[in-house]
Order: sequence, then structure tokens, then C-alpha cells
Amino acid sequence: MKLKFLPIIPSGLLIAAALAGLSHSTFAQSDDDIIEATRSILKADRQAVVSEAMQLTEAEAKSFWPIYQKYRAEMDTVGDGVKHLVLEYAGLYPDVPDARAKTMLKELAAVEKKHAATRATYLGKVARVLPAAKTLRFAQVESRLDLATRLELAACIPLVPITGEIAGRLSAGAAFVEGTVGGVFVETLEISAKIAAIDKASRKVTLISEDGIKQVVKVGPEVINFDQIRVGDQLKVELTEELVVQIGGKDDVSGGAALVALAPKGAKPGGLVAEAVQVIGTITAIDTDGRTAMLKFEDGTTKTFPVRDDVDLAGRKVGDKVVFRVTEVIATSVVKP
Repeated sequence: MKLKFLPIIPSGLLIAAALAGLSHSTFAQSDDDIIEATRSILKADRQAVVSEAMQLTEAEAKSFWPIYQKYRAEMDTVGDGVKHLVLEYAGLYPDVPDARAKTMLKELAAVEKKHAATRATYLGKVARVLPAAKTLRFAQVESRLDLATRLELAACIPLVPITGEIAGRLSAGAAFVEGTVGGVFVETLEISAKIAAIDKASRKVTLISEDGIKQVVKVGPEVINFDQIRVGDQLKVELTEELVVQIGGKDDVSGGAALVALAPKGAKPGGLVAEAVQVIGTITAIDTDGRTAMLKFEDGTTKTFPVRDDVDLAGRKVGDKVVFRVTEVIATSVVKP
């Protein structure tokens, strides 16, 4: 039987719980890793594109490629300057200090100037070994490739964030023994966001997700470590729910348990909350043709569930108990970038 058991939890509530020390996800890659991976892919593709576009003779290729390799080596140095600015801007955004912004503008102008000068120098060198038509073709190809590179890197630069609800990444899995009723179903929701602003008076925190969504959440008085939160800190929240469904005995009883572990006073907000809830349903009807079973729960509600094809319904009867055990774990951490 397949159940959808993870409720739709507003991310604002989950995040607020996280800041209270109730709620972990991890970035697979740092910004630096992403930019370097992008540059490596483009670099590998670039020479192949140039080779295909230029259609050089053997003699032309012998003279051209050594010049091209030196040209790209110098341009890679220029690219390092661009990467440095992108990473710094992304790290400071959205609160870039005025003084640093002015310096970064000067650095950007210097990088652009070096890019243009290096390009002009090497176009002159290429013109001495290739016909004018092929030199012009090379200039056009390089311009298009430079544009593609800039567009890829631009994706790493944060723009004005869009106000909305920060969405998490949801993953799910299931396991069961063939022929046996029920199974284990697990769903995990991960949320990551950067703390962009803190209003201590109103206890409101502005968060910006990796995809540029901005959300303001209210932090309750139960957050004993609110004073330890800083702009630039990274909030990581992971909610995991596990549902175990099995045929129960007559002695099974409903119940629940909870565990709360918070960060100590003075530390960054963080912690772990685990809660287990058990609900028992009684089979009130079985449809062997439609392969469904109706269950009635202790609160009087009823629900019809599909039954897997590999489960033999002949061995089940009205009055059998089905036990649902849900364990929910919320882990959180607020860390410096």
C-alpha cells in the first residue's frame, strides 16, 4: 500500500522552528566549486569549437595553436580576477559596504581593461600567421565563446531577491517485503538559506535561498540563542519522516513520544527534535476484486487504502488491526559561511 504521509508544512513555520533550535541540509558544492566546474567544462569545449570553426591547414595549425595556448593561459588569469569579484560579491550580497563596492568597481574596470588589451595583443599575433579572413573568423568565434562564458558565470551572481516562500528539496523512498502488508516509507525535506538581515527589535529574520527567494520569518521567544545569529550565517534544516505500516495485534495501543535537544545557551541556534506517533486502524471492509481495504481509526474517521498486488487478501479479515507508526525528526544548524 502506498501512503502520502509527509504533510505540506509551510517553510516559514519549519524555518522558525529551526531557529528555535528545533530544526540540516548540506550544499553539495561551494560557489567556488561551481564556478571552477563551469570554467573547466567551457575550457574543454572551447578548443574543440575553435578547431571546428577555424578549419586550419596543417601549416596554419602548427603556427596558430602555440599562440592560442598562450592566449588562453593569459585569459585564464583574467578569468581568475572575474571569479574573485563574483565570489566576493556573492558573499557580501545584499549588504555590500559602499567603500568596498567602490573598490570592486575599480577592480572590475581593471579586469575589463586587461581583457581587452590581452585580446588585442593576441589578435595581432594571430594576424601575423593567418590570413585576414581567418583572423576575423577567430575574433568572431572568441567573442561568441566569451559571451557564453560570461552568461554561465552570471548565473552565479545574485540579483535582487524575489519575495516568496522558500521551497525545500523533497526526496522519498520506500521498502517492503513482498507478500507482506505494509512497509517502510521515508520522505526528507531539506531547506537551505542565508541570513540576510536581522531585526532584533521585532525578532524578524530575513532569509535568502540559493535560488534567490527572500522570506521574512518571525522568531519566537523560545529561541534562547537569538542573540548569536549573525547576518551571513547559513541556516540548514532537514525534516525526515518515516512511516512504518504493519498488521498489529490486539494489544497494540496508540501513543506517542517526543525528544528535544537544543543548543546550549550562548551557542548558535541548533538542535534536534524527534517525535513518534502511533495510530491504529481497524479493517472494516475488504474489496478483493478492487484490491482495497477500508480502515476505521479511533477518532471515528474512515479511509480506503489500495493494497499491493503481491499481498494475499485471503489471509486478511474484517477486524484486523493495522498499525501506523510515524517518526518525525527535525535537525537544524546555523553556521558561519
